[in-house]
Formats: sequence, structure tokens, C-alpha cells
Amino acid sequence: MKGSFLLTFGVGIFALLGILPGKGLPESLKSGGPAVGGQNRFPGWNIEYKLPQGWQVGQALGRLQVLGSNTEPGAIFLAPGMYRSAEEAIADLSQFYQSLNLQGAPVEPPKNTTIAGLRAIVATYASMDQMGRTVHGRFISLLTPHGTGLNMLGMTTPEQMSRLGGTLERLAASVTAKPPSVNRQAIQALAGTWVLYQGGYSGGSSSTGSTSHSHEETVVFDGQGSYQWQSSTSVSVTTPGYTGDAARATSDSDRGTYTVVGNTLVMKGTKGQFTFDIQIEGNRLAAGGKTYLRN
Repeated sequence: MKGSFLLTFGVGIFALLGILPGKGLPESLKSGGPAVGGQNRFPGWNIEYKLPQGWQVGQALGRLQVLGSNTEPGAIFLAPGMYRSAEEAIADLSQFYQSLNLQGAPVEPPKNTTIAGLRAIVATYASMDQMGRTVHGRFISLLTPHGTGLNMLGMTTPEQMSRLGGTLERLAASVTAKPPSVNRQAIQALAGTWVLYQGGYSGGSSSTGSTSHSHEETVVFDGQGSYQWQSSTSVSVTTPGYTGDAARATSDSDRGTYTVVGNTLVMKGTKGQFTFDIQIEGNRLAAGGKTYLRN
């Protein structure tokens, strides 16, 4: 059971937003979010902030909120998480860059500061988008006294970063936080062993050969906040004219703690923090676009 920072956002960032040239908020992102300049919050996480003037929530994907503006080029990504240290917040940021197929190099290395009375980490990163353009990302993470945090990333061209950076700082200064609403009923309902199996077979003729593959995941929740996860994947290929099969098998495992905030499952193990919007229906668990069955 693996996820990615701010949930999987596997599309080209500026292909989606289309706002680097200053075109404003595209129609695809006008989804009727909170009023421009109004107050917004993350349900369950109990973190609130004030939308900057001229900005609105274009999309809300799980715990991720994407902000866009009709007057200011760029995009702002916001997501809460269970962070107790700068290292945990930055690790989540790294996973987010990977989900966008970007590699961020620090222009301004991370440093500690205080914003709105909260511990904060600030940094600036440079990367290249899918069209070869340089993109700067201004990162601010606020750590609350409740074991939670809010990661904020503003992305635009280097020429526009000064303006967007100021907008992001004003947003960060408006953040307030209360203890998260832990869904203890969901924590207990997850107790047990959940299994995911995916497999397939193609080909099979004497002229084309055949390919078979399988993937299995098992996650065990104890109902009190601890989990164990393991996976195995195998691929077998039969090629005409050759004796025997070409096969490859891999495995992976992890263990750690979990909690549920609202309908978001947060798992923290040796491989980092992963989050999923979940839905439990009897013996079926939907998480991260996958369906697990209770064993």
C-alpha cells in the first residue's frame, strides 16, 4: 500500500494549469471552490487559512488543494500532513516533486523560521518542466503544536517568483490550527488483514510467445495504530525459439504507525509518510485507487 505526497498528481503541472504565460485560471480548474479572498479549511485536519485576494481553490484532490488566480501567473499547492519535524515535511515535498516528474534543486536551502507563531521551514527550488522551461518553487511548511503541519508550494517562472512568493507568505501568515479530528472508529474498523491481487496473461501462441504477471499486497492493521505491509511482484515471459521462461520477481515490505484524520488514512513507516482517502464497505477497502479485500 503505497502513495505519494499530496496524493498522486501524475500529470504535467503546467499542461494542467496552463497559467505560466499569465492566462489566469483555466476552465478545467474552475470548480466552484470557496469565494475569492474568503476563508478556507481542511476538514478533519482543522487547519484554516485565508485565500489571497484574487485566488481561489481550483481543485481539491483528497488532502491536496490547488489554488489558481485570474490575475497572477503560477499555482499554489497546499496539503496538511502529520509532521513533527522539518525532515518529515521535506520528505513529503520530495515525493510530490517525483509525482510531477520533476527534480528540484535548492536555490535557497531550507532554513528554520517562525510564521504566525508557528515553527516554519522555508526554501526555494528550481526545476525544469516538460517543455524545458525553468520553474521555481517557493516552499513553506508550518508545523503546529498538534503534531500536524501544512505544506505550501508556490510554482511559477523565476521572473514571477518574487510576486508569488509574497502571496504565499501572506497566505502562510493567515494559517490557524487546532488539534486534528482523529477518526477512532475508522482506526478500529481497519483491524485485520487486507489483500490486493492483480494479475494478467497475454499471448500464448507459438509465434508470439506469452507474458504473465502478478502483483499482491498484504497489509495488516492492529486496530490501535500499528501496521505491517508487504508486496510481491512477478513477471514471466516465454519467447518462441527459446527453451525455458524468463522470469523476474521482486518483493518489498514496511511497518509503522497509522491514524485516520477525517476519511484520510495516514501511514508513517520506514519509507516515509503515505496518505490515502479511504472508504470501507463491509469487507472491501478502497484506498489510493485500489480495492483491498479483507482476508
